[in-house]
Parts: sequence; C-alpha cells; structure tokens
Amino acid sequence: MNEYKKSLWISNFIVLIFAVLVTIACKITFNPLLTQQQELTVKKIDVEISNSPADITILKSLVEQNLFDYIKITHNALKSPLIYENKQLNTVDAYLGKISTTSVISDNGAQLIEYKTKNSRLIALIKQILFVIYSVLILMTLTINLLYYRLFKNIEKTLIKEISDDSDVTSPFVKVSEQLHEQKRLFHRALQNQEKQILQLAHQVNMDNLTGLNNRHAFRKELTDILSNETEQQHAILSIIRASELETINRQRGFQHGDEYIVSIANLISKVTKRYPTTSLYRISGSDFGLISREMSVSDAQTMAKNLKSQFDQYQALNKLDSTAYNGLSSIASGQLPEQVLARTDMALAKAQTEGVNNWAFEQQDSDENQFGEQHWRNIIECIINKRALMLLHQPIQAIHRNMKGYQEIFTRFIGENNTMIPTDTVFAMAQRVDLSIKLEQLILETVVSQCRHKTDGSTRWGVNITSTAIQNSSFIVWLERLLLREPNIAASLIFEMQEVVLDSNLVASKRVFDMLKRTGSRSAICNFGRGIGSFRLFKELKPDFVKVDASLISNIERDSANQQFVRMIIDVAHRMDCRVIAEGIEHLEQKQILENMYIDGVQGFLIARPSPL
Repeated sequence: MNEYKKSLWISNFIVLIFAVLVTIACKITFNPLLTQQQELTVKKIDVEISNSPADITILKSLVEQNLFDYIKITHNALKSPLIYENKQLNTVDAYLGKISTTSVISDNGAQLIEYKTKNSRLIALIKQILFVIYSVLILMTLTINLLYYRLFKNIEKTLIKEISDDSDVTSPFVKVSEQLHEQKRLFHRALQNQEKQILQLAHQVNMDNLTGLNNRHAFRKELTDILSNETEQQHAILSIIRASELETINRQRGFQHGDEYIVSIANLISKVTKRYPTTSLYRISGSDFGLISREMSVSDAQTMAKNLKSQFDQYQALNKLDSTAYNGLSSIASGQLPEQVLARTDMALAKAQTEGVNNWAFEQQDSDENQFGEQHWRNIIECIINKRALMLLHQPIQAIHRNMKGYQEIFTRFIGENNTMIPTDTVFAMAQRVDLSIKLEQLILETVVSQCRHKTDGSTRWGVNITSTAIQNSSFIVWLERLLLREPNIAASLIFEMQEVVLDSNLVASKRVFDMLKRTGSRSAICNFGRGIGSFRLFKELKPDFVKVDASLISNIERDSANQQFVRMIIDVAHRMDCRVIAEGIEHLEQKQILENMYIDGVQGFLIARPSPL
C-alpha cells in the first residue's frame, strides 16, 4: 500500500512538472510573436511628437488608446521621465505578456520612448492553449490515478484469492503465486509444528511421568467440568483407588519396587476399565488413582468394582502382599461441590479399608456420617484401642559377623470388623488426624512388652518402630521411660528404630529420646539411613547402636558402583563410631554377597525371611 501511494505521488509530481514545462515552452514559443506585435504598435504613435518634447497631455493621449501596459518618455528638456504603468495587470497576464520593452528614439536623438503593449488577444490565445493543455493533463492524471487504484484493487483481490484459495487457479502473477504457495506451505508446516508442540506440552503438563496416565490437574478439570455444567445435567461415577502397600514396599524393598508396584496397579485398573469407554483413569497422588465414568449406572460401577477386587486379590497372592488396593465409589452429578463429592468418595474409601482386604464400598448420598468422616475413623481407631485389635509380625535380621547379635523387627497389623485387616499406614495417618496416635503407639508398645515377656529367653532381641509424632511428644517419652524402667529385662532386649528424616528434622527432641534409651538400657537404630544430606551428622549427635541402610541404596547395588562406594563409606564411618550397620531390602543373593565383602554387620529382607506372625 505504501508503494502504491509512493507511485501515485510520483506520477502526480511528474504531471505537475510537465505542466510547468509546457507553460515555459508556450512562453518561449510566443515571446517572438509578442515582441513582433509590440514593435508593430510603434506605427500608431504620432510621429510628430518624436522631435518635440512630450508632456503629460501627450502621455495621457497615448494611455487613452488602451494599447499600452507601460510607457516611459525621456527628453532632455524634461526634468524627469514621464511614466505610465498598468497597476491592474494580474499575475498570469503579467507573466505571459512579459517581454522586453521596445524603444523609439526621435530623429534628433533628444527624446526616447520605451513601452510595452497589452497584446491582449495573443495572451488570451496563450491562456486558451494552456487551459486546453492543463485540462488534458488533469484528465490524464485522474485517469492514471483511477487506473492505479483499480490495478491495486485487482492485485489485492488476486493476492487474497491466492492466499485463501488452495485450488490451483491460473494467476497472472506467476512468480508471486509461486512465492505465495511456498510461503503458505512453510506457514502451514510451522503452524502444524507449533500445534504439535502445544499439544505435547499440554500432554506433559497433564501427564504422570511414571504411569503415563493423566495427573491430578487433568482429574480436577474433568471433575469440575461435570459438576459445573449448567446447560446440561450430567451424571458420573467417581472412584478413588488407594494402593495401600506403597509405603511398606518403599520402606522394605526400595523405591524402584514401589514404582513397579504403582505401574502394576495402573495396568490392572486400565485392564478392567478398558471395557467401559466413557471411563477416564488418573493418578491423583503418590498412592491414589481416580476414575471418572460418565453416564455409568450404579450396577455397572459395582460390577467394575468387583472385577477390580478380583484383579487385586490375584496380584496380592502372586506378590505375597498383605493387600493390594482399596476402592471407594460415589455417584456425582452437575451442581454438586467438588469438596462435597470428594469427601463422600473418601468416606467410601475409608469404609472399604475397614471391611476387608482389597475391598470396595459405594456411597450414594450424603449423610451426617459422610460429612463427618473423621468421626468414622475415630470410632474405628477407638475400637482398635479398646479391643486391642492388633496383630504383631516379626522379620529376622540376620547377623553376618560374630560381633553383632541379630534381632527380630516387629511389624503391626490392625484388625477390623469381621477379622478384616485394615491398612497399617491408613490407620496411623487417620489416628494422627483424630489425635489418637499417641494412644495407638502406647497400645502397640504395651502389646510388644507383653509378648516379649512371654517369649523372651534373655537372648532374643526385638526391634520396635517409633513414629515421628511419638518422638516429638514429651508426655509419651516420659511414659515410655517409666515403662522401660519397670521392665528392665525387656528394656535391654528392645531396639527402637526411628526414621532418619524424622530425627534429622528435630535433632533436639531426637537427642532427648536417644539419651533416654541409653539410661533405660535399650538400644537405638536409625532406619532408612543414607537418604538425607545430614546422615553422617546423626552419628556424632545421636551415637546410635545400629544404622539400617536405606533399601533404595541396596536395590541395584550390584550394578551401581557409586552406591557401592557410598555404602562402603557408611560402613567405615559407622565402625569407627562403634555402630553396627544393617542392610534393608535384601532380595537377591548377589546383593548379600557384595555386602558381606564390604563387612556389613547384618542383613534384612525377603531373601532372608518374610514377616510372619509373632
């Protein structure tokens, strides 16, 4: 467009210059005629005045003839020249009639007359000629501008058609068409690449890297779309599936096995839900999966839940687990609040975890019990405490060298109604939420002491885990010290195991616990050792009797030389501090052999023995 305007202005400027040149040419052409016409006028002047001095009367008579625009009479007898000049002459006529003055000298040379004639007819002719020429130039300019405008519009339409129409249409602008088609191809290719990248980024943002499923963000968006749809009433089944053994597997076998467990659960759920095309599966947290089944009936949801339980039971038996996963379901509809349906589904999940291994539960409507889900768990945990409904398992820690004495680590399992097992991690988490974790911890220790009183022969040692909540509770530590002081023989056979991350996060409270254990004659152990950056600081500050190397360092030690070097350094530093080192999560003979060559003190894992009832 700018080029078009530029060309238009240039063409108009050229026409203007041409008009000026034509005017100058006409002036130059007619100048001789004007001069000749002016010279002929001298015959009309009375020659009688040529020799006698002219006066003002003679000048007036000459002016009255209306033939002159300028007269100047000079005579020796006159004091000053007599001059007449036509002041009413317009600029155009002055320019067109502008020629040199003509001079007439008297015979005796005493008088000089200089004049310019009007030449009105000749000037009028020149003006007519210029008018015609100017009119032609103006018409030509308008025509050129119109042609330019129409040409520009045609080019614009052609280019727009070239851009918008993908069909092969013959165009007068061959080169332009080729360039446009090439640019269109490049643009479409770039656009497709950008769209592909945007889709990939959106997929990555909404994807769980481990399982390849959609993540919590996608789950929340799908749930909100259903609940907030005001134009069309929608119904769906919401299901929360919790992989109950994740934390146990991470702790006992390592994080690699925990990841394999999660992937297996995802595959089992995908296998069952494949026959329901309206069902979407999400991983919404470390151990939780979400299912949203649009327009699914309650009977279909129950059938799907039964099929999932069957798959979970098979997986549990094959992998020798205490459980696989639990499933809580609820129906949802447009207009409900996300927090409302999630709380109802979480309530269904809580019921499933108390009704049997790998079980499921369905909550159709909100109720007072649903709205106060914590009360449900409070009742369950209080029931466990009142009935002392727990079972103890033990797993041996095998001593490798003579300077270490092995012991049995104790694990707790909780029993619900109908003798069903309730996931341990869930019980501890909910006990902390309803402020019953200390009572639960006291129940476990009292049960352990009671069991040890009947089973100990003075040589057997027992390992007991203490939670982070108990470590940081001063009243519990006082209670535990009194318990151990009342039972000195049992106290000497107990080894209290505590998580490294918990000890490192509250070193003052941790040191108080370790000092108390030394006073009562019990021993201490730091488990999951080697995960935090402050691991070696704990040697100096707490002086534990045992450290248990984290299973994540052991899981691939046969292939990872860096892990071998790190574990060797832990063993060396621990032995200098008179501390025994135990390796957790031993599952292969090769792992055990490598650790024996490093002078490990003890090993624990499925290769040695699985947990069994105490």
